[in-house]
Formats: sequence, structure tokens, C-alpha cells
Amino acid sequence: MANMTNTTRNIPSELPEVEFVDTDTEALVNKLIAGCEEITGRTLYPADPVRAFILWLASVIIQERVNINESAKQNLPRYATGQNLDSLSEIFHNTYRLQPTAARTTLGFSITTALDKEYVITDEIEVTVDGYINFATTGYLTFPAGETYAEVEAVCTTLGEDGNGFTPGQVSRLVTEEFLYFKEVANTTETAGGSGEESDTAYYNRMRESEESYTTAGPRGSYIYHAKAVSSQISDVSAESPQDGVADIRIMLYGGELPSEELIKEVQAYLSADDIKKTLYYTPYINVPLKAISELESTKKCSKEERKKDIKKEFEMDDIDDLQMDFEFRAKFGENGFKFHDRFIIFPLERPKVWSLGISVNQLGKSHHIMQEVKNAQHILNAFNELWEKLNCEECKVWKTTKNS
Repeated sequence: MANMTNTTRNIPSELPEVEFVDTDTEALVNKLIAGCEEITGRTLYPADPVRAFILWLASVIIQERVNINESAKQNLPRYATGQNLDSLSEIFHNTYRLQPTAARTTLGFSITTALDKEYVITDEIEVTVDGYINFATTGYLTFPAGETYAEVEAVCTTLGEDGNGFTPGQVSRLVTEEFLYFKEVANTTETAGGSGEESDTAYYNRMRESEESYTTAGPRGSYIYHAKAVSSQISDVSAESPQDGVADIRIMLYGGELPSEELIKEVQAYLSADDIKKTLYYTPYINVPLKAISELESTKKCSKEERKKDIKKEFEMDDIDDLQMDFEFRAKFGENGFKFHDRFIIFPLERPKVWSLGISVNQLGKSHHIMQEVKNAQHILNAFNELWEKLNCEECKVWKTTKNS
């Protein structure tokens, strides 16, 4: 693993130190004295008032040159700081400085009575440690029928590290009004994950590592870059593959500390495709319009038409109609449409969001790959819509849900 503290910028050793203007005071003083003596025709001795003036003038010039150097260096990532470094993010694949995050934990609630049916609290519930550090639930609190205990994720209402380090049981005072049957509440995991704004050093190093994220094929460096993007607390990441289709990710925090359970969950969620898959197949909304395009490949054993029939059978076996989705699948046949290769998941919002998968959809979660957000999402959406229209013929229509037709 790399340097555990990661407190210095990882500047390539082959890069020379840069000076835009010379700041050698002695050389400048000698040059000014020589020039003055040449113009006046007299020698400037050490006690000469003119020589003292030249020394003062040289100090002013050198200070201005130092300022020029520092200002010019702010255009180079390895020297830039603060907002100047932020402004250089556009040349590093949209790698932005990590902003402060709030600590997270899991809250366990108990009620006095087991009910015959599911009991759901939809309102936000706020619980405190001491009246100053509060945690608010991020989802519904659901007690299954016959159960008196349930858990829900919660986030600190204050950004930064102040919410970290409270052991199980310390977050236990209800702030919001008690709901019916309420008995008690306490955090079940140590609060963790709160962090301040990413430092210049950590941000620069992650900028350099962002070059590894250009590929979505799942290289080691890409896993390291994306894991570090979860929290500014993470100083180092180790990524190995003990076997095909498995990535072993280890993270370490600044100061050599080990990550909390909550932070590990965040990294797992960030690197996993489960959130995308759940968005597609486990959304709480019904009749969600979904469109899919593929270029079916024919083989020696199977023609495109046969592949089309097989896919229809798979959809029928999976009871796609029962998922209450408005789903249609089209494929390129013959001269219809145009060739394409990349795999994308597209969310056609007012401001579109697009992710490049780096792998075929049916291999999500089975092989190494990195899902990566695409910068020019509108271009991808426009190309998809254009191809969708070109495939609007019976030959290219593979499957469409019937209940919503």
C-alpha cells in the first residue's frame, strides 16, 4: 500500500522545479550596481547612500518577482491552492473537491406493542446525543407485523467531524414529538463518516489519480480513485482481485485509523451496481417507462431471429409484465439504425444523467468493471433517441410489456 499518511503531493519526480522569473537577490544587486556605475562613471562603495538605495530597490523588485512566480505557479496543478486548484478541475475529468459530509449511523427503535400489521412512520425522526449533535432518519421507519423493534439509517444534521465517534447507545434522546407506541431509541453502530472539506494535498493527489478513471474496465487504479471519492477521510486504498469477478478493496483513513462500519458501507454502495439495478427493478413507482436497445449478435449455432425468440421466452419466464413497468426492447436488424458499441444507462431527465457501464448489462456484478458518469449526457441521449426512432419497425421490436400497452 502507498504512504499511509499521504500528507505530501505525489508530484512525479521527473518534473523540474519551475521558476517563471529569476529571484536571485545577489545577482540582481550586482546587476543594478554595475549599471549605476556605468551610467554615473563612479564607484559605489559599501557605505555609499546610493548603494543603500539600490539594496532597498532590489528587495522590492525581488518581492514582486516572488509574487509573479507564485501567481504564475497557481496555473499549474502541482502548485495551485484553494480556489485556484478548484478552477483546474476541468482538466481532470470532472474531479471536484470533496465537500464536507455528515456522520451517519443506524438507529434502533422499540415500540411498546406488537401490532397485527406493518407499522410505518413516514415523518423524519430526529434523535440527539446532548441537545446539540442531532441525527435525523433518512428513510421510513418500518415495524413488520408482530415486531416491536426496527432499524433505520440516520444522518447527522451538522456537517463535518463533530458527529463522529459516538458509540452505540449514546444517540438516545428523541428530539421530535413521540410517535404512537414509542418506547426507546439508540444508535446501534458508532457514528462515523463525517468529514471536512478535502485538503489541497489530498485533492491534488486525487486529481492525478483521476486519469485511472477514464477506463471503465475495472483496473486497480480506477477502484482506488473511485473509493477515495467517497470521503475526504480516506487517505489510502488498496485494490486487489483474489479471483475473477471479485474485487478486494481495503481503505485506510488519515492518521492510520481504520474505517468505521458506516464508511465501509458507503464505499461498498459507491462501488456497487446494486443502486442502479434497484433503481431499474425495485423502484417504488409503477409504470416507469424503460427503453432498451441492443445489437443482437448471430452465431454459427443461432441466428438473430432465433436470438430474438429466445429473449422473448426469457422475458415471459421472468414475468416482466408483473413488475408494473412500461418496458420496450428494440434491437438492430438488417440496415435499420446504425452500429454502436458502448453500453450506457440513461436517465432522460430535464438535465440528463448518463452512466457508462464498461461491461454488458447482463454481466453487471459478475465481472470487473467501473460505472462512470458521462460528461456530455445530452449527446448520448440524443443519439439514443435517434437510434430508437430508426428502429421503430416490427423487425426491430423484440419485446414490449402488454399490460401497459
